[in-house]
Amino acid sequence: MRELLAITFCIIASSHALLRAQTTLATDRITSQEISDVLVRISQNASRVSPMLEQVRPVEWVAKGASETYVTQWQSSRTQLTSIQTDMAAVAKHPEQMAECMKALFRVQAAHQLLGALMGGLRKYQNPALADLIESVAAEDRASEDRLKQYLLELASEKEQQIDVMDQEAQRCRAILSRQPAEPARPVKRN
Repeated sequence: MRELLAITFCIIASSHALLRAQTTLATDRITSQEISDVLVRISQNASRVSPMLEQVRPVEWVAKGASETYVTQWQSSRTQLTSIQTDMAAVAKHPEQMAECMKALFRVQAAHQLLGALMGGLRKYQNPALADLIESVAAEDRASEDRLKQYLLELASEKEQQIDVMDQEAQRCRAILSRQPAEPARPVKRN
């Protein structure tokens, strides 16, 4: 019975310490609603770039001496932008899922790299003004991308602090339990 009381006390104390740590962190943290709005903005921005990308004609560039790589980059960019729209909408519903947020961030970064490489070809072989326009619209994501990075760092830090609190409480509970005297063995009834 004493062990049960000690375990119950440890669970209550652990819950209280974890809640206290979460409350301290929550005051300065980016809220789930704020990050959902950021994710929606990134999705909307990708939907603005997509029609501009449809004006790019890398197959025609190849006839002018460009590398076939531009065609691959163009196709990949189109796919990435579509995926960004889908991923961001899904992640915006559950922004506390760190792994999904990280995948979405990595996809945005990869899309920006692809677009950057493709814009060199667009400038050289087709239309420098269109390249500037696509780059300027894509650059609008930078603030949202930075906000998402900040959110992920805060989320990781919060999870780490929660784990530390749980570990400290578990150690404290083990110490309490190890100091408890063992209950005497009950005699076994024989039939």
